[in-house]
Amino acid sequence: MDRNAPAAIYAGIFVSVIGVFALMIMPIVPGVLMSQLGFSLEAATFVITAEVLGGVCASVGALFWIGRINWRTAILFSIGVVVIGNVASLYVTDANTLTAVRFLVGLLGQGTAFAVGIALIGSTNDPDKNFGLVIAAQVAFGVLTLLTLQRLVEGFDSVGGVYLPLAALAVIGLPLVRNLPAGFDAVPEQHADGSSSSLLLPVVGLVVMVIWCSGLGSMWTFVSQIGQAGGLEAVVAQEALAISSAVAILGAFGAAALAGKGVNRFLPVTIALLVQMGMAWLLQDELSFVELAIKASIFQVFWNLTGPFIMGAIAASDTAGKVAVLIPAAQTAGFFVGPTIAVQFMSPDSFAAANLTTIICCGIALLIFVPLAVRLKAAGH
Repeated sequence: MDRNAPAAIYAGIFVSVIGVFALMIMPIVPGVLMSQLGFSLEAATFVITAEVLGGVCASVGALFWIGRINWRTAILFSIGVVVIGNVASLYVTDANTLTAVRFLVGLLGQGTAFAVGIALIGSTNDPDKNFGLVIAAQVAFGVLTLLTLQRLVEGFDSVGGVYLPLAALAVIGLPLVRNLPAGFDAVPEQHADGSSSSLLLPVVGLVVMVIWCSGLGSMWTFVSQIGQAGGLEAVVAQEALAISSAVAILGAFGAAALAGKGVNRFLPVTIALLVQMGMAWLLQDELSFVELAIKASIFQVFWNLTGPFIMGAIAASDTAGKVAVLIPAAQTAGFFVGPTIAVQFMSPDSFAAANLTTIICCGIALLIFVPLAVRLKAAGH
């Protein structure tokens, strides 16, 4: 299967959606585990961050097998783990055991799928554009989770309202697996040396991704609870976030359109990071439904505008073909680090640490990205 064929790209998009299951349910899981199983905020946060950490480890591990194992076989295995792990999670009530189960789901299931999906999209002829489509699909999935999963949890009075739909979605997409290529094409000989000069730019890009996603992870994990602390009910807060996620698809499509027109990455990423810092500051205190929806919409539009350009920069500058596979690790590492740091500084009546973590991380990412963008442009990437 030609990796640039629409069917192959759609398959890559599907497995990339499986890869972000943990990320997209982050606003829901802590509250569900606290209400359904009586977990503390810290224990509930560790459950979801352990799942994200499993994805990080899977992406790093993919360095050693992504060019050796048939991608279709790897995806069939990962989907099996996702289905079994999500069903098993219904029967676990101990926090430590559930943390271990979710770590394995992230490691062997979602993380493996994410590694294959990003490896495929990153090796296409137009990675910036295709990453924009990936993020649009991931965000659309996020909208569905926010609109449906909390209501399913309350309807069934069980964590199964979160985990069973994920297992079902993984099964439904199985027919797309046959459209995946078996693996990488041969790396061109002139780029196979993996010299330090060929690795420098994509590695710096990975650093930007980790730091930026740490900020995103901090905000995304706690934004629903920020809304609740501001006076909204859980379902209402998540409906506001669902609206914001639906609007945010415009950011991903905007990135794809700008990339297709050859717009340099520097300006859109710089503007987007500055806007995210501003919205992170405003997403606190008392929030009405409309205020949360508007502020979160702006934050997410520019979030989704940023991602494809950073991911595309890493993939395009990775002439050695060794670094882009770590994009999922960089993303998921950030989504693990951000909330893990923020929760250490929180009190029961204040989530301000999440806002501050987001602002600091976006600022640092911007400071690193500016010289990187200049180097990328000079290098013709």
